Amino acid sequence: MSWLGLKVLPQKHILQEQYDENITEHQLDELETPLSPLLTHTINAEEVLECLLDGYETFEKEIGYKFSDRSYLLQAFTHASYHYNTVTDCYQHLEFLGDAILDYVITRHLYEDSQHYSPGVLTDLRSALVNNNIFAVLAVKWNFHKFFKAISPELFNVIERFVARQKEKEDEIDFDEEFQDEGEERPDEEVVEMEIPKALGDIFESVAGAIYLDSNRSLDVVWKVYYRIMKPQIEKYLKSIPKSPVRELLELEPETAKFEKPERTVNGKIQVTVKVAGKGVYNGVGRNYRIAKSAAAKKALRIFKTMQTQSFIAQLSNEKMMQG
Repeated sequence: MSWLGLKVLPQKHILQEQYDENITEHQLDELETPLSPLLTHTINAEEVLECLLDGYETFEKEIGYKFSDRSYLLQAFTHASYHYNTVTDCYQHLEFLGDAILDYVITRHLYEDSQHYSPGVLTDLRSALVNNNIFAVLAVKWNFHKFFKAISPELFNVIERFVARQKEKEDEIDFDEEFQDEGEERPDEEVVEMEIPKALGDIFESVAGAIYLDSNRSLDVVWKVYYRIMKPQIEKYLKSIPKSPVRELLELEPETAKFEKPERTVNGKIQVTVKVAGKGVYNGVGRNYRIAKSAAAKKALRIFKTMQTQSFIAQLSNEKMMQG
């Protein structure tokens, strides 16, 4: 891959050259130990680090991992708005890394399961377990939010509302509830999705990236920590594979359900309309296309289920009248 400018693993030395077969065998070293993210040019960097991490031992005990280089821990929880942290960067690079790591270790776990699921089932399970929504829910359940460092009143308001809702549900996770609307559900009104703070899912990923680097790139160490966190949800989904509202609707109405192009509302939200031939038109509103599309699908499904229930009750009533 070197001709592409990509450094996969450094070469230590050539052990043997087999010119007759045009094959060169290399002994490869492990990657170099990751450099500390601590910005040592900052005055009293170590003291600032310890001050900013006061009380974070609680988090380490909670997840069952103690950082060797605690600057990774600080970086993992630092939002770009938090200018008081002058000794590490924000969590964005760790989030990028952690996203890929969690995707891999969760996919590997599902693939190696003794049930040997079909590719379609593996795809459904992976989609249900590897997404920012469920990561945000788990972040609240394991108190990641209590250690989040940011200076953004708007962001904290969104987080507080989300945390309050999760506490009302006693931290239960329901795949369908990830797309729950905010406020009352009225069939004659648009469904507006509850905003799930992306930042919570981000720090769930960034901590995974931080553990990976702090453990000298050990995927097994990361999975040991995160399997404990995710085990109940993994086991629940293995017993009952969840589907998103959009997928459920498209499987129920594969020929008649058509989603239209998104539109911008006056308040800056995104509105998506789904038309189901012979059954109606349903609107969903959210902060982005995915959420709005989910809201529209949910509204359609809810009304369809209500119609099915009413039809069933009417049928029973008619049968009783005929018997009477």
